[in-house]
Amino acid sequence: MENKNIFILGSRGYTKNYGGWETFVQNLINHWKNKNTHFYVYEIVHKHEEEGVFEVNEITTCIRLYVKQTGYIAMVLFDIKSMLFTPKFIKKNQIKNSMLYILGPRIGMFFLIYRPYLKKKKLIIMENPAGLEWRRGKWNKLVQQYVKISAYTMAKACDYLICDSRGIVQAYNKIIKSKRPIKKYISYGTIVPDKLDGEMPSFVRDFYIQKEIKPYEYYLILGRFVPENNYETMLKGFIHSKTKKKLIIICNVEENKFYRALKNNTNFEEDDRIKILGAIYDKQLLNYIRQYAYGYIHGHSVGGTNPGLLEAMATTSVNILYDVPFNREVGEKIAFYFKNDSELSLRIKECENITLQERKQLNDKARLRMKNDYSWEKIIQEYENLFESV
Repeated sequence: MENKNIFILGSRGYTKNYGGWETFVQNLINHWKNKNTHFYVYEIVHKHEEEGVFEVNEITTCIRLYVKQTGYIAMVLFDIKSMLFTPKFIKKNQIKNSMLYILGPRIGMFFLIYRPYLKKKKLIIMENPAGLEWRRGKWNKLVQQYVKISAYTMAKACDYLICDSRGIVQAYNKIIKSKRPIKKYISYGTIVPDKLDGEMPSFVRDFYIQKEIKPYEYYLILGRFVPENNYETMLKGFIHSKTKKKLIIICNVEENKFYRALKNNTNFEEDDRIKILGAIYDKQLLNYIRQYAYGYIHGHSVGGTNPGLLEAMATTSVNILYDVPFNREVGEKIAFYFKNDSELSLRIKECENITLQERKQLNDKARLRMKNDYSWEKIIQEYENLFESV
């Protein structure tokens, strides 16, 4: 079996702890079993002295490149710099059987220009487009238009388009009707934790006491504080539901224009059932918070298979999801769905009328589905099959 060399760009790096792409890269590599594959992961650094090539483990090399810290544009410049560095690194180190796996569509227009140069180096080019990024409400119209053009040109320039949702494959089949790129569905993965058993650890018990919440007496929202995650719909739906349970929101809430609009449109600050706890990064604590939630409310409307949704399906008994194809693909008949605030209010009422046995059955079915269809072992096998087939 020939060695495969996979260059990954588009994340902040393998050793970085940030968002979805970084978590994806870590899980992909940490679960990888085939020793005939070597990963070269680009990492962004903001100090010249931190640049360099570092062996992290037997199958992973981190290539750290300096880019000045300038917000979103820094990642665009970092991706371009990584792209141009790749063929030089391959030539210098005489690396064969190389693939370039690009996460996200940020540099599509630039990539199209350099594609002939990269193909001369016999690089196989793959891209994971994430979701329909140009629909994200956090960006203004100009940025949305740039991302839309970039996503189209990026997809056209690559050999393989790897989508983590069948809905994204269908969307790109409508956008790009040519044979290239070859479109593949390989989902995101998740880990199904053991069901909680025994006495609650003191740090978890202290958390509940401090936040004045009780196990199974709250609904949970966990996701980025952006318009496309439908916070207004979720808040209105919860407020109108008249449930006696609380709603806890875990996210990086900022008192910005979006926050002020939510406050004006929902008056959520006047509802003492609603608690915004900010961001929580302790994975062990989050596992308890998810499993002890009465229900999880998921408002994401843009993107493919959402990692947070997979984690909720693997832990929380009742999942109430915003009704878009990407979410239905994951939740199937195991979840509840809403399209507006009045429907969410009805779903909450329905969920509170189901029996404890029905909740247990929902939880068991969701956990089994995550193990069978979204385990990292399954996802890794699909990636191995793809890499070997190229």
